Formats: sequence, C-alpha cells, structure tokens
Amino acid sequence: MCDSMYLPTAGGVFFGKNSDRNASEPQALRIVPRREPSGSVRFGPRSFDLPDAGHSLALSCPTWMPGAEMGLNGAGVAIGNEAVFSRFKASPDGVFGMDFVRAALASSSTALEAVEALISLTERYDQGGNAAFKGRLVYSNSYLVVAPDGAYVLETAGKRWAWKPADGPTAISNSYSIGVDYKRLDSETRKAIAPVNDRMACLDEADAGRIGDKGSWKAYVEDRFLSMFSAGDARRRAVEGLLGAAEAVGNRASAMAVLRAHAAIDPEKPSRPRNVCDHDRDVMGNPTTASMLVEYRPSGATLWFTGASYACVNLFKPVLLRDGEFRRLWTEYDTAEGSTGGESYWKARRASSRRAWRYPRVADDMSAALAEAQAVLFEAVDGLSGAPSAAELAAASATIDRAVRDWDSRAI
Repeated sequence: MCDSMYLPTAGGVFFGKNSDRNASEPQALRIVPRREPSGSVRFGPRSFDLPDAGHSLALSCPTWMPGAEMGLNGAGVAIGNEAVFSRFKASPDGVFGMDFVRAALASSSTALEAVEALISLTERYDQGGNAAFKGRLVYSNSYLVVAPDGAYVLETAGKRWAWKPADGPTAISNSYSIGVDYKRLDSETRKAIAPVNDRMACLDEADAGRIGDKGSWKAYVEDRFLSMFSAGDARRRAVEGLLGAAEAVGNRASAMAVLRAHAAIDPEKPSRPRNVCDHDRDVMGNPTTASMLVEYRPSGATLWFTGASYACVNLFKPVLLRDGEFRRLWTEYDTAEGSTGGESYWKARRASSRRAWRYPRVADDMSAALAEAQAVLFEAVDGLSGAPSAAELAAASATIDRAVRDWDSRAI
C-alpha cells in the first residue's frame, strides 16, 4: 500500500510519494519532452478526449505500463495516486488510474485544472482494470494534486467523486479520507448525502440552501472491510504525525525523512507503528518500490527520485525543472521512454539491497551515512545559480554521479 503527502513549510513546499507495489515489479523514471499541443492526449495504446497542452513530463512508471504512479509536468503540477476500495465498484476492464495521472499531467497547467481533468476522465471513462503486476487487483483511485497555485485531494468511487483543498500538511493513503469537508461532489452523490433546494443557488458544498445535514463521503462510498484490510487510515494518521515534525523543521531533508520513516506512530493505535518505507511482507507483501519528492522554490522545482526500492537505503537523485524543461543532474541513468536503463538500475539496486528486504533495522543502522551522502547531492544542487551555465551543470553532475556511484558500491 502507498502514501502521498503535501508539506507546505516556511523553507519550501513539498509533494512526496512512496509507491508500494509487488516486490518484483520494476519502476523507472521517464522524461517525456515537450510536444506540440493537440486536441487529445495519446500515449501507448490509449487516446483520451482531453486536450494535450504539450507539457514535458517526468513520470515514475511501473515499467510494464505507460501510465504513472506519480509525476510532475513542465508547468509544475505534481500528481500521486492511491488505490482505494469502494462499494461502487471499479470496472474489471477499465482504465488504470495511472493512465489518468499521465493524461491529466499532459493536459493541465494548474492544480485545479488537473483536478478538473481527473474528474472529466473519471466521469467519461470506466476506471479500474487489473493493475496488479501479479495476481489481480481492481480498484478506484484517489489523487493528491500539488502545484504552485495550491493543493487538492480528489477521491473517486467508480464514476463518483469528491474533492477538497489541502490547506495544510496533508497525507492520503489506501482509504478514503474526505468526510463532510468536501468542497464539491458529483451530482448523484450530492443527491444522496448533500441534497439542496433546487430553487436556491448552491455553487459548492459550503453554500446555504441545503436540505438537512451533510453526510460523510467516506462513510457513503467506502468498502469498510477492504479499507480496514489496507490499513489506509492508520497509515495516513501515522504520516500526518510525521508531517507535523517535518513542517517545524521545514527543509528537504525533513521531507525525505518522512518517506524513509520506519515505525511511525499511529496516535489511535500507538502499539502498532507503521513503516512509511515498507519492506517485504509489511503490508500485503508489497514493499516501497519507488519514491519521489518534488520541492518547490521561487527559482523553480526540483524533482528528487530514488529509482529503486526502499527509500531508506537509497539516495534521492535530482532532476531540475526550469522554464518548462527537465534537466537530469544524475547523468548515469537513462530516462528516455522505451529505454531499459531505469529498469536495469532498479533490478541491480534490489539485488544489492537483499539484507534490507525484510529488515528495516539494516537501514536504520546506515541512516547517518545515508544522510551524509545525501548532503553531498544537496550541496551540488544548492550551489547552482538561478540560471546555471553549462559549466555549472557539468560540475554539479560530476559531483552527483560520483556520490551516487560511491553510495551504490556500499554493501547493504
């Protein structure tokens, strides 16, 4: 199971996500260059009746699919998706939520536009499909959308949806989180849990004109057994607790620490701590197979990605976003769509991290050394000017390539 987070701080704004999937399923970062805008979004076998704005894309994708678990576009819009389980069932032959993520990133220039694009896709196409690498898993999707204009949580259940703004540190996981605090609902759900007087204007769910009290979206749509099985509520509470401490520190190291965390305390069940960085057999046998952190600053965004399982034993490597284009600073990794380089790196890192598969304490013993190595990458990025020259970029890349090689050569 997975977690996504939004962390606004005085030192920067962060979007982060861990992807927890089958232990043998590679995931790679792909960079898609700018395209000419067009009337529809096309990739792989899919074509969506949604305008393609032509944004460049940085996508973290399970390598057997063209869609993305998480990603960032050239306009600075980041989206992460989570599996959720509803009594309004997703279609066994439907479209993956990961495909919706990629389509919305291609189409949207703001966070709110991305929310509207995801709603349009949810209403017009059946979501679902078997998104499991092995076995079978069909689900609806929730999304955390972050951009310079704001952040939003969008949750779906079949063709139904609800969204709300994220006004402070926020986490989502594999259960519904929106109660009565929704901003908007689809029309059918509104009739069921938030009916209004048809003769009165009601622009959103906070307006006057309601007949009776609002009902809870979460209580109305969730499959309670599967939501309990996913431990999504407990994981979300545990991550939210870590976000409070990270907000106080307010830097990228504290944001990364959330994604690397083990034994995070669920305040409702403190005797059952949760690993945010999952290891084999933690939850449904699915470890953390990829991690991403997007850092927003006035100079632009930086995407930090592991390209490997277990954020707790891997460096986050930087990709700069400037003027709508992505620039890799770690040059010894191939981000081209269709390349097998990212998959090869993922497999090599999993093989070399064998001791950490089931034992988080292996990573805990290395945490100080990992922080020291990560600081070298931080210094290389922070040393760049606002408009870095080719020479500056080359020097930073040389430092980063060397630091990643040194770390990856360690025995774990």
